[in-house]
Amino acid sequence: MEVAAIPNELLPLGSPFIALFSLVPLYIALYRARTCREAFLLMFLQALTVHLGSSFWLANFRDFAVFTLGASALGTAAEAGLTGIFFFLHPLYERAHSRLQEPAGLRPGALPGRILWFCAVWITWEWFKSTGFLAYPWGTLFLAAYRWKIFTQIAAVTGVWGVSFLYALCSALTAEGIMLLGTVTHAQAPRAVVSAYRQAAAFTLCAFAASGIYGLCEWFMPRIPEKYLHTVIVQQNIDPWEAPDNAGVEISKRLTEQTVRKMRSEEQEPDLVVWSEGVLNRPFPFARYYYSEEPGEESLSAFIRRMGIPFIIGGDALVNPARRHYENSAILFDRKGEFAGFYSKIHLVPFAEAIPFPDNPLVQFFMEEIVNFSAGWSAGSQYVLFRIPAGKGGFAGRPLEYGRPAQAVIPLNSDGCAYPQVTAQYTGETGENPDNFVSFTTPICFEDAFPDVCRKLHKIGSEVFINITNDSWSQTKSAEYQHFAAASYLAIEFRSTLVRCANAGYSVVLDPAGRILADMPLFTEGAMGTQVPVYRRTQTCFAALGDWFAWLLMGGLAAQVLYMLCTSRLPWRRKGIRLCIQIEFRETGGGQNA
Repeated sequence: MEVAAIPNELLPLGSPFIALFSLVPLYIALYRARTCREAFLLMFLQALTVHLGSSFWLANFRDFAVFTLGASALGTAAEAGLTGIFFFLHPLYERAHSRLQEPAGLRPGALPGRILWFCAVWITWEWFKSTGFLAYPWGTLFLAAYRWKIFTQIAAVTGVWGVSFLYALCSALTAEGIMLLGTVTHAQAPRAVVSAYRQAAAFTLCAFAASGIYGLCEWFMPRIPEKYLHTVIVQQNIDPWEAPDNAGVEISKRLTEQTVRKMRSEEQEPDLVVWSEGVLNRPFPFARYYYSEEPGEESLSAFIRRMGIPFIIGGDALVNPARRHYENSAILFDRKGEFAGFYSKIHLVPFAEAIPFPDNPLVQFFMEEIVNFSAGWSAGSQYVLFRIPAGKGGFAGRPLEYGRPAQAVIPLNSDGCAYPQVTAQYTGETGENPDNFVSFTTPICFEDAFPDVCRKLHKIGSEVFINITNDSWSQTKSAEYQHFAAASYLAIEFRSTLVRCANAGYSVVLDPAGRILADMPLFTEGAMGTQVPVYRRTQTCFAALGDWFAWLLMGGLAAQVLYMLCTSRLPWRRKGIRLCIQIEFRETGGGQNA
């Protein structure tokens, strides 16, 4: 069911309603599992099915599909299987201690405890699969929640983990209700059992109600931009891996010039032009090719100079020629067409961009000669903030409200005259006006789905996130929309505008509540000139504390495990194991006389 809920070819933006109940079969199956092996296999098959069903497009990743789809599917499923074993600890403990007490009404907290345990383990699983070198946050519940924007607003507080928690909570409650229908008539204290379920249902309703009220407030909160970044977003709709050399540059130049002319005819002067990831295939800072003019052709540098606008373009950076270390980069050109600097992708795609031991000759031979793929990229090591002139314009000096210290002295000299350098601070004639500049950062490709990178980019002063990406190789709508759904939380988590420039889509502008302000259709060649609103930077709870909600749940799990370890009859001790075996034997009908 989770596969149907995640954005797919039939439901491009997924189904939040299906997501509410997507884990019901898994919940019931796990709590009826008899052994750790069975729990492992259940979670293994769940993750494998979801991964293959939702990320099947990884098979289109050039000749690298055996690694990107096969290895990622098996690795993800193995991680999930280990989570299944961990999940099984709680049912195992219950069987050893209190299976007969709950129907008698002696343990009213057992049912809510099972639900919370399941939700906490599920969030722990999603967090682990979305963190670290092997991180892959696709196939997660929060992707399916995109269309219900009222509930996704809590990502500004809890991150995406709060969103997944709500949906896992609903599935767990529904599953307990289904199991309760078959057992309540045989319970010794049915009222107590039903009362426990009502308490769990009340908690779930309160969680959804609180999230909904907060979401409504954030969704309808008026937000007034402080300034605008007039931006040209170019979507080439070609696969740079397959297209002829320099084809992406030529298409982008044509689309850019058409859009710039249109904007200027409407008396809008563009502040920035954005081209997607991988357009430039010759590495900087040594790429003189883009400065030289072939007979009858205009070089990239000359074109930018003629446009008179700064450009951000996806390309390569050669950071160590001797070791052949290349970085996947966003390259800034000034309005004269000169190379200004770059930001390099820090979180690389495992086993596609990031290859273990890339300097090893055997690894290089295997990748280049057998797999027919380069030995990968080097990860960037620098968080970069780009700052360009843009915004309101008008007043050229520094407004007096900016930068004045809390205390000051205004002296006169011995002749009773003012000091010019002191008086200049009170005239606004010197210094730069912050309203005339916009600071932005450029997470590359699937970095827009990783808060650990984007939090650091936000902290260095980012006012707008501009993501450049190339998903054209996927050749499927579901891949484009899944990436977009994951990226959309970035705007909500930091209450910042998000601009996505994708090679074939989904190119879009989102406001801090996740609303779509402008977009282009998938797999179409085009460009759009749009006013990107820039809002005052805010410090959301998530921006300040990060994954605190996931850590809180993991801390609760650790406390529960410690409690189980400290009780007298542990199910993994010999006596507990014998008791578990006896209970399982009786429940399967083989121990009527035991």
